[in-house]
Amino acid sequence: MDNVTIGIVTTEQIINDKKYECVSKNNIKYLNNKCNYIGIMLYDKYNYIDTSILEKLDGIIFQGGIDIYPYYNQILEYAINHNIPVLGICMGMQLMGLYSVNGKDEDLVKINNHYNTNHLIKNKENSLLYKIYGEVMEVNSRHNYALDSVKLPFVIGSVSDDNVIEEIEYIDDKHFVVGVQFHPEDMDNTTKLYNYFIKECLNRKNNRTWLNLSSFLYY
Repeated sequence: MDNVTIGIVTTEQIINDKKYECVSKNNIKYLNNKCNYIGIMLYDKYNYIDTSILEKLDGIIFQGGIDIYPYYNQILEYAINHNIPVLGICMGMQLMGLYSVNGKDEDLVKINNHYNTNHLIKNKENSLLYKIYGEVMEVNSRHNYALDSVKLPFVIGSVSDDNVIEEIEYIDDKHFVVGVQFHPEDMDNTTKLYNYFIKECLNRKNNRTWLNLSSFLYY
């Protein structure tokens, strides 16, 4: 397997009343046997990013989380401008949608019946999820807020039965920027999604180097 370096943007978790920057061990599980190196990104939340770190990456994952910080938008914009594949999970998808409308997290809408449950979603015919899974798939759900709309260059690829946006993606074939509202890292049938993401990262590989994992907490 060729080297590929994936940057997983850490998210804040409160454990025993203390805040930690964390990465999901299940994201690592899906990536570890397909990537020789996995990079973790950790920044001061309110300062501009150091792009020398982003230059080392072949792909980026935005995990689920609570808050959307200004530097997340900087990372996303850098990735789009430099054609780095991005997979956004839960909050990561919401980040993409808000980016498209120049919005903030307070622009998300409150929803019901989407926390700690499973449900079906309908994938639109030209969407990535339709290509991988077909028209209908069952997903998990752990969110109380949702996107109200998205604007070009993003389009909606999937919705739930109650019309909650479940997947969005960049519209042109030159970019791989895809967000899903569910948590594929905690599902058994999403290996194909990660494999597709890794394939896109390999296609854009550029001999980048490893960022050390040793100082980060896994959850």
